[in-house]
Amino acid sequence: MTGSAAVAQQRTQLKGSVADSASKEMLEMATVSVQDAKDSSLITYTLTDNKGAFRLSGLPANKPVRLLVSYTGYRTFSKILGADRTDDAGNIHLAMAATELNTVVVEGDRPPIAIRKDTIEFNAAAFKTKPNAVVEDLLKKLPGVEVDENGGIKVNGKTVSRILVDGKEFFGNDPKLATKNLPSAIVDKVQVVDTKTKQEAKLGIEKDGEDRTINVTLKADKKQGYFGRLSAGGGTDDRFELSGMLNAFSGSRQISVLGSSNNLNKIGFTQNEMMTASERKGGGMYMSVSSEGALNMNGINFGAGGEGIRTASMAGYNYNDAWGKNVNVNNSYSFNNTDARFTTRTNNQYNDGRNISGIRSGNGRNYSHNVALSLDVELDSMTTLNIAPKFGYTRQTSNTSSIDTTYLGPNDLGNTNHSANLLRMNRLNFENSIGINRILNKNGQAIGFTFANSYNTQDGNAFNNSTQQFFEDNVLDSTKILDQKNVINSRNERYDISLYYGQPLSKTWKLHLDYKYSYGISTSNRNTYNFDGDLKGYTDLDSLYSNRFRTINTTHQPSLRFNHSSADKKLNASIGAAVYFTSLDNRSYLDNTSLKQDQTNFAPNSRISYKLKNNSQLSLNYSGYMMQPSVEQLQPVRDNTNPLNIRIGNADLKPQFNHNVSIQYAKYSPTGFGTFSSIGFSPMMNRFSTITRVNANGGQTVQTVNVDGAYSANVNLGGSYSKKTKDWQMRANGNLYGNFGRQVNFSNINNPKGDTAVRKNVSQNLMLAPFFSISYAYKEVFEMSVNYRPGYNRVKSQLNDVTTSNFTQRLSVGATGYLPKGFFVENDLAYTYNSQTAPGFKKGIVVYNAALGFDFLKEKRAQVKLYAYDLLRQNTNIRRNVTELGTFDTQTDLIEQYFMVTLSYNISKFGKVRPSRRYNGGGGFMIF
Repeated sequence: MTGSAAVAQQRTQLKGSVADSASKEMLEMATVSVQDAKDSSLITYTLTDNKGAFRLSGLPANKPVRLLVSYTGYRTFSKILGADRTDDAGNIHLAMAATELNTVVVEGDRPPIAIRKDTIEFNAAAFKTKPNAVVEDLLKKLPGVEVDENGGIKVNGKTVSRILVDGKEFFGNDPKLATKNLPSAIVDKVQVVDTKTKQEAKLGIEKDGEDRTINVTLKADKKQGYFGRLSAGGGTDDRFELSGMLNAFSGSRQISVLGSSNNLNKIGFTQNEMMTASERKGGGMYMSVSSEGALNMNGINFGAGGEGIRTASMAGYNYNDAWGKNVNVNNSYSFNNTDARFTTRTNNQYNDGRNISGIRSGNGRNYSHNVALSLDVELDSMTTLNIAPKFGYTRQTSNTSSIDTTYLGPNDLGNTNHSANLLRMNRLNFENSIGINRILNKNGQAIGFTFANSYNTQDGNAFNNSTQQFFEDNVLDSTKILDQKNVINSRNERYDISLYYGQPLSKTWKLHLDYKYSYGISTSNRNTYNFDGDLKGYTDLDSLYSNRFRTINTTHQPSLRFNHSSADKKLNASIGAAVYFTSLDNRSYLDNTSLKQDQTNFAPNSRISYKLKNNSQLSLNYSGYMMQPSVEQLQPVRDNTNPLNIRIGNADLKPQFNHNVSIQYAKYSPTGFGTFSSIGFSPMMNRFSTITRVNANGGQTVQTVNVDGAYSANVNLGGSYSKKTKDWQMRANGNLYGNFGRQVNFSNINNPKGDTAVRKNVSQNLMLAPFFSISYAYKEVFEMSVNYRPGYNRVKSQLNDVTTSNFTQRLSVGATGYLPKGFFVENDLAYTYNSQTAPGFKKGIVVYNAALGFDFLKEKRAQVKLYAYDLLRQNTNIRRNVTELGTFDTQTDLIEQYFMVTLSYNISKFGKVRPSRRYNGGGGFMIF
């Protein structure tokens, strides 16, 4: 018995090489996989190197296996290797496939991963997930794919910005709605490609690969039927969560309807998320380093990611269909409603000795409607037309009150401020784009035209009531009462016209010519009225805080680019440049002043990449882009929402222009070590910065200005390791990110008493942020992940020779165990440490969440779960913001410990389409 066990535990290796059967050329990046000969389950796999060689380990020694070798354009090689096999498979020759059209691929013959030009394709069947898993769970098992705690996705270090379902948009541009809601059981393949606009895809324009798109293709038998999930939960402290989603797919037609409501600080619709019954970023202690010290003292963001305790509800639908052979349509609608209440405490310690402490509380509500439509029309085989209008409406209300106290020094009271603010605002937004593209000949000559416009308005009233007391030697010296009404309305219009021409110059070179014309006009009217006690109304116009402002922004942007792709596809280059001819025309109507500016910027935009050995790549990038100032930054009117922190616009602002230079190295390996590393440098011209002026009573004014001499340099060293066998899978990721920046601003904060002169301050900011994670899964029995993220921040101010540093660390451990009879246990432990917490707060805290669940009914369709949040009652939300101006602490109320029971049920029924009953290309009828 012991001897048999020893034999069963033995593992062997297998090596060999892959070549073309005719030319004998060695084939790089062929997929080599080994399956269990009995049930075709995947044991392990790899890709061949630049010499066509491969080596596999971890094969069972006492049982036959099946060897599969596949390569795009070639017939798949398949062979059973017996238990008495040798460790050398020799040289395997692949024959060219006659055609790939109408080829039937046996499921068991499909490789787990395939590389096709710039596309990485994963066979979902090779990466097992637990019952009721969603697409996000599948993505976490794919080599090179990283999913962070908030659902953000990266592939080989590149951000994924879009998720498509069978090549179609799913609820607009929110990737999480697809990854967190679609079940992984319906997925056939996961494809990773470069993100392209519809024009770029049609015209064959190559991209730099910095942004990625994931296309989730569905199994053929899952495209006919319906599926969905319903969930409801209730808990202590009146906590609740309701959500539901139903999908009906029939051929090309996809209809999805969803809705949710909760008071757990979840924004949007997410379900089946492990350990996220409360928004993760709502707890713990955080520190951020600001490069400038511009603090938002005037309000709270009540939308997604806002502070406080929120109740969020949403509903929506998504519709995809093919109307005939030549028209594809996408339509989506969503409604969101968020109610929030908050209490925030602040303590701001400036380097000049001032201390401002305050408490702000209130409530707010946002609700919005959003509609999007996209029509893709194939006018003929060479010409396409795309029309994509969008409409959005938002209504925001908020009611806040605050008390602030300023000390000019120890025991030296400067002022107090009691204020109440009421805001009612309506926002309307419309966008539209019309594009037509045509391929002129078979060589790739192409033209394109795009017209885009946007129109948005903002109308509302804001009431500002405050009582300010000013002290001299701790004795009340004067009192100022403010009671104002602000009538605000603004309009923004923008029109863009783009022309494109592409001309092949040879088999390896292509010319791209672009021209873009942009015209934008913005008007902002702010009329501020003081309360008139005699007339009992807001009738007294205050010109100091009122203005009518208009800005016109015109840009001409011609560009020229040459693309080169070598015959062996190893060298790819895009060399070109654009010229920005920008004109700004600003006019203030109340004081009848105007300012016109003309600016020209030359922006090279080039990328050279070379594929090295073993599926690695080296690239050099250079780009430049322009940032226009906002109307709020330009409008020369005082914002006294907080009378002790007044903001002033600056009509003299010029656009900011950034240059970016980077060197990148990447190596992709599906079953071994991969890396993504880069070094970058970004100098900034006319960077937006601030002038801060402090007056004698402790109040201050802040104005945006342009500065030169600012830059940012960064280094990113990342590596990953992946290992998969039939029974277990392990993944490890490591990353070291460092950033060094030089910032410039102006202030009189650190001046001697009585000196009001504004002086230039140069600060240097250093940030180091390593990261390490490891995950392990054994069959469908156990899953575990460990994440560790330390951080070091340092800010050095040259003006007053003050250096402030801080060290943080966060360790999180998550584990799920699947017990017999459908039971499972979840645990999530997070430790957070901050070396520079505010007085009275612990430096380190532990947040522990746990859940016990049970899957039942046929196919585990139903699930009940008992969830416990913050069992140790240590969750704290305090943030420290360290700048060259001082140290700023903020504490906001958050959700405290609670317990919840949830019940969810999966719905699914699939069938086939009866061909004879199809009509108008609309997807046909479903037969169950």
